[in-house]
Amino acid sequence: MKWLIILFLFLTLISGCIDKGQESIIYREETIPEYSPVVDMAKKDLAEKLNLQVENIKLVKQDAVDWPDSSLGYTEEGMMYSQVITPGFRIILKADGKLYEYHSDYKRIVGPREVQP
Repeated sequence: MKWLIILFLFLTLISGCIDKGQESIIYREETIPEYSPVVDMAKKDLAEKLNLQVENIKLVKQDAVDWPDSSLGYTEEGMMYSQVITPGFRIILKADGKLYEYHSDYKRIVGPREVQP
């Protein structure tokens, strides 16, 4: 019984290491009002990275998203992520005529990636 538990725990741990290819991201259809804390965090982060004032960064779009794991769609090689559906947001900001995409849950942000209009 003890070995069965150890085997189960080992398989659970390594399951996050397996490359499953392109994961699907579920965009929810319902309208959700702007979740200010993560949008504010993304604006502040982008302002620091671009050396701009936060007031010069505009929210273009915010979609509610169910990310397929805790990486929020920004996986890094060699990292392990909890394999759990993670609700959050896809945030598009505009600064200096360019669009930037951030991903978030309800407490943290990851990004940015420059995106094409």
